Amino acid sequence: MKKTALFLMLFFVSAALAEVQAPYAQVELVSGTKQKAQFLGIANDTVSLGGYIKNKFTVVKFPKSQFKSIVGEDGTDLLNLFPAKPDSTTADTTARIADSAASETADSTATADSAAIADSSAQAPVADANGTPKADSGTEITHKLFLGFETVVIPQHGIERLNAFTFALLQELDSTFKKANIESAPGCSDRACLQEFWKDRGERDMFFGKVSHAKHPDSVVLEITRAFYEEELPTIYRSAITVSRSNMLQDMTKDGSATNLAKELLGLPVQKKLPRSYIHVETDPESATISRPEKDAICKSPCTFAVTDTGKIEIDAYWTVDQHLWGAQTFVRPLPGDTTKVSLKLKRITPEIKIVSNPVGAEIFPGQGEITRSSESIGTTPQKFSLTTPGMAYMRLRKEGYRDTLVQFFVAPVPEINLDIALEHLTDFDEVRKQQDWQRERNKTRIGKILMGSSVAPAIIGALFLYLAQQDYDEAEDIKDALKMPSAAKGENFNAKIKKNKDLVDSGDKKNIIGGSLVGAGAVLFGLGFFLTF
Repeated sequence: MKKTALFLMLFFVSAALAEVQAPYAQVELVSGTKQKAQFLGIANDTVSLGGYIKNKFTVVKFPKSQFKSIVGEDGTDLLNLFPAKPDSTTADTTARIADSAASETADSTATADSAAIADSSAQAPVADANGTPKADSGTEITHKLFLGFETVVIPQHGIERLNAFTFALLQELDSTFKKANIESAPGCSDRACLQEFWKDRGERDMFFGKVSHAKHPDSVVLEITRAFYEEELPTIYRSAITVSRSNMLQDMTKDGSATNLAKELLGLPVQKKLPRSYIHVETDPESATISRPEKDAICKSPCTFAVTDTGKIEIDAYWTVDQHLWGAQTFVRPLPGDTTKVSLKLKRITPEIKIVSNPVGAEIFPGQGEITRSSESIGTTPQKFSLTTPGMAYMRLRKEGYRDTLVQFFVAPVPEINLDIALEHLTDFDEVRKQQDWQRERNKTRIGKILMGSSVAPAIIGALFLYLAQQDYDEAEDIKDALKMPSAAKGENFNAKIKKNKDLVDSGDKKNIIGGSLVGAGAVLFGLGFFLTF
């Protein structure tokens, strides 16, 4: 009943207002629908709009609450300007006639089912909802037509998936899209014929897809052409992207390239992104780790990865086996939107790091941690050393009177890496004093370690003397036991044994004193060294 009442209302109003003219305005409903139409006025919180449907001037009415904005061609906010009337008295007259004609059908029709009224008004466009201009002739454009992709580059099942994905994406951006097949136009073998075929059937906004070869065989070009008939001849818009042949849909979705392609054609704002290029790397032997300087490993060869760089970039490949490093390095200039192929032959290498400082004589500490009194240096500049693990490496340089410098560098699979570091002179008194305090503490630690190391020798020698002294005591005890035997005669041999016993006891006492002194000295040295170290 509502649709019938609406039809009657439009019929009577159309007959009454066939010759009425009013200023144009850009209208937007709260539902998001946008339209250009003649603004006829506002009465009783009801907005009257005029436009042509099938070459007949028609008036439709909306509740004022259904509008988000009504903006005149001169920028005037017509929605909030009223109850003041439009400048044109004709518009007032038109609004009154519209109200009178509508009341002859049913008052409920004016406000009932605003969504149905919106659908009716959307059939009288003078401008596309996306901003594409349309003819004032009243040509009816109710939807956009997607005709799918044509190609011989990819198989039919791939085309079907591509068509389904693209159509779903277009419908998300604009729900007025409908789908048709290229084959549904019999006898047409080119796009011009297709355009005429669908134009004759009332279509004015058509989208054609095409898949073609890219410069590199691993990539394809996806192109969508829009043919929009504003007048008798179409306006043509084209947009294209390059994607990987083997991962076509994945590439279209993961960075939003397909969405941006559709938005460009529909006149929607697009967030610009850097163009993507692809690099395919193969190595001999395979399964080498592929990386870029100062970045984590990317993949294992053979593999393909994407970059957004526009200049020359460095590619490293390395392979470790039996604690030996095999590697290669090359430089590549990516082709925007295409794939660059690289082949590398690995060779055995041992990267040698050469570090020079200005001034020379700076101590080198491995790692990036803070230098403490117990930190051990691996040498002083200039210095050479080898590393067999590619990747990021760190070291700190310290020289008295100069600021500590953290050196960060990438160990690439190349024979030699040169580092030239300029040290900054310290001028702040507190920093200088802090460094001097550290140097004193470090000297104490060094002395302590030296004393602890020196304590080992006297302790060992002292222990040896104590052992020899005990040997003398044991031998003297044996002689003493022999002299106590009843058969022992007090003769020359007896006296010699007594003398030897006494000599052994004296020797043992001396060795015991020396050994004890040495062990004591070692203990003192160790204790002092331990105190200075910790």
